[in-house]
Amino acid sequence: MSGYTLGADVGGTHVRLGLLTPAGELQNVQKLRREEVMPDSDPAAFGKVLRDYIARSGERVEAVGVGIPGTLSRDCREVLKVPNIPALDSLPLAALLTQRSGVPVVLENDTVMLLSGDIHRLRLPPKGLLVGVYIGTGLGSAVFYDGKPLKGRCGLNELGHFPLPGRKERCTCGNIGCAENLISGRRLQALRAEQWPETDIGDLFPAMADSPELEEWIDAAACLLAGVVNLLDPEALVLGGGVPQMKGFPRERLEKAVREKAMHPLPSEGLEILWSPGGDDTGVLGAARFASGI
Repeated sequence: MSGYTLGADVGGTHVRLGLLTPAGELQNVQKLRREEVMPDSDPAAFGKVLRDYIARSGERVEAVGVGIPGTLSRDCREVLKVPNIPALDSLPLAALLTQRSGVPVVLENDTVMLLSGDIHRLRLPPKGLLVGVYIGTGLGSAVFYDGKPLKGRCGLNELGHFPLPGRKERCTCGNIGCAENLISGRRLQALRAEQWPETDIGDLFPAMADSPELEEWIDAAACLLAGVVNLLDPEALVLGGGVPQMKGFPRERLEKAVREKAMHPLPSEGLEILWSPGGDDTGVLGAARFASGI
């Protein structure tokens, strides 16, 4: 696709939009309140927001990519379940947004869009298998093979809902003991409230640097990531999300633990662990590139 494409990154609180030029530059990124542009009473009203954004740009937009923080059907036409935005559940959202915007709309999981953006910014070759794991409020994952998302029977890729032994917390998905109950910003908020209530969340990692709670957090994350590495043997493992961007995040300790827990000598030796450059517009960039087919 040689024309302009529009990327949208939908979150529980905010939606970000941006226009990708034919030269591959992201322009006019906007941050909007999700409830105002995609209200629970009529989520498809977002199609008019897209239409108005395109009209104001004055450009001919050929397609729109929208990242959704939840589970989609295998063909990505229907939203199945979004824990933080239940109004989207069971909606044929791609068709509804296409109808109201007047432009073809493609949906994907928001983590797929993040990895798409990071593949571009990290200049990773499209060949082979790439894994992205993003730790934010929850825990998201995506797998690309030869430049395209790797899909299973139902289209799922839910590392955050891998069950951990001995955990009893109920997850937002409804199951008990999901990995994101422990490896997530949500868990960090709970730890701060329990153990470091006077500490700002942005200073939590320095405060818990030598604590058994951090050791448990790193161990759980490393076990999960090493399991992914052993199973898929990726060309590269990309780690990102809001949590790794926090001050004092133990990147070196986590990398070392993943390499120790992965099988030896392979795939541990030569394992490439890359960190997302971050940025609030990564999901927007990935969605726009996804819509363009690149």
